[in-house]
Amino acid sequence: MRRLKIGEKYETKANYKKLIQDLREQYPHDLLSTLIIETFANSMDAGATCIEIFFDEDSYTVKDNGKGMTENEFREYHNVASLTKVKGMSGIGFAGVGAKIYLDRAEHILTETKSRSFYGSSIWHFANDTPIWEVIPPRRLISNTGTFVEIKLNPQDRGKLTEKFVTRTLQVHYNAALLGYYRVKEVRINGNKTRPWKPKGIEERYDFDLKIGRNKVKGFFIKAKENVPEEFQGISISVFGKTVLRNEWFKQFATPYEKITGMVMADYLISIVNTSKTQMVKTSMFWKKFHAKIGSEFSRWLEKIGAKLTPPEVSPDTSGMIKQLEKSINDVLINTPELLTLANSIFQNIVKRTTAIKNATGQLMGMEVDGSQKVSGTFGGPTQGSKVNTVGPDEGKGIVEGENGQTKIKKVKRRMKSGIRIGFLEKPDDSNEGWIDPASQTVTINTGHPAYKTACGLSVEGRVYHVWIYHLLRTIIKVLAKEASEMPESVEKTILAEWYKRSIDEESKKEINRLFPTSSLITEEM
Repeated sequence: MRRLKIGEKYETKANYKKLIQDLREQYPHDLLSTLIIETFANSMDAGATCIEIFFDEDSYTVKDNGKGMTENEFREYHNVASLTKVKGMSGIGFAGVGAKIYLDRAEHILTETKSRSFYGSSIWHFANDTPIWEVIPPRRLISNTGTFVEIKLNPQDRGKLTEKFVTRTLQVHYNAALLGYYRVKEVRINGNKTRPWKPKGIEERYDFDLKIGRNKVKGFFIKAKENVPEEFQGISISVFGKTVLRNEWFKQFATPYEKITGMVMADYLISIVNTSKTQMVKTSMFWKKFHAKIGSEFSRWLEKIGAKLTPPEVSPDTSGMIKQLEKSINDVLINTPELLTLANSIFQNIVKRTTAIKNATGQLMGMEVDGSQKVSGTFGGPTQGSKVNTVGPDEGKGIVEGENGQTKIKKVKRRMKSGIRIGFLEKPDDSNEGWIDPASQTVTINTGHPAYKTACGLSVEGRVYHVWIYHLLRTIIKVLAKEASEMPESVEKTILAEWYKRSIDEESKKEINRLFPTSSLITEEM
């Protein structure tokens, strides 16, 4: 090999086989599933209404009646990183992968395409370590417009394709398209019409069409009469016909979960879909707003049909401490300028929910607690009135239901500040210590997590609740900080430092610094 010389220019080389292999490794599916998924995506992006898949022992073929390729698009089609595919504008096949995902294994790939301005064909294969494509005469397989792709399978992959396998792959990954929500009207496998997956019987169904900001989404939730296959349990999220996420529960816990299925079509989320189209950027505000809106819709539906797991009642011995902790965290969120945006985005928006107000003729009993807000309504009587107090994040006295209370109350639905609320649910199979329920805007503590059980055990051993309260505090702060779009670690530190400053009295701080001298250094750094 000739030695390098100063001033000489050299061309950058690419190992195309390794490049394709690296691209393929981004996909969590087996090779043949990935081939089906990617070639189907290209046909959908071409606007096809009919997509036909054929296979035999030796080859796999896809033919569609889409718009076909122009001459420039046909040239770009043979490049490993296509320049004609733009994320957000080119549908779900934005990565420009398609049949080339199999190029290094195929004996050859034959492509024929016809658009309004071009009719061309090529044969494509590796010659040593370089992919080569040759223009060949079209076989006249396309009548109007469309594209035909034939892949000569590697001997290792021959005989592995079956109609059942191809059908299931399309149902799992493109059920929205098979159900008719997109342009595709007909899909055939070896001449047989492919059906979408549907539950065998439906006990409850809810269809919705709503807006999230300026973006339209639609979908459905179903409670089936029988258990549904695992891959269809929970809610699927479809973008341009492709199921990007499956088994999504939006932090809701349904019972029986084996009978719950559904789908949400949200094409606008294309901007946060990863290259393999199997995940989304969940730190994006797009995702957080989507998750909160659909989670609320899903929660209300589960509650309506009696399928939502109900958290246990909080023990009277701890309810006062929980209210005090809620209030202290609300004080931090509301009174710390750098946290106000976070607080408003999660808890401080105005929501309509059931609350207690004083009412002289009420049939329920309640009691006054610290923390208040005013909501529309009256105490009763002939006058219209203005506003009344109920429980909330502001200063003052609020009212809550309690059978040992001395005040008559009535439970009404009012638009009010939600504030932070703490809930509990036992989910030992969930690795999260806590999460936000977007429907009730509650930070739910996972009482099935080993950390929670340890905190409870230490509190009982010490005959105090301090360890338990501290576990709740740290879990809540971690959950809140996780919602921050930028620097969650910094947000976590700020909330904890502000809580220490606002919620621990000066005498306690002196005692802490006496018993644990290093803690003063820690709090100064915080």
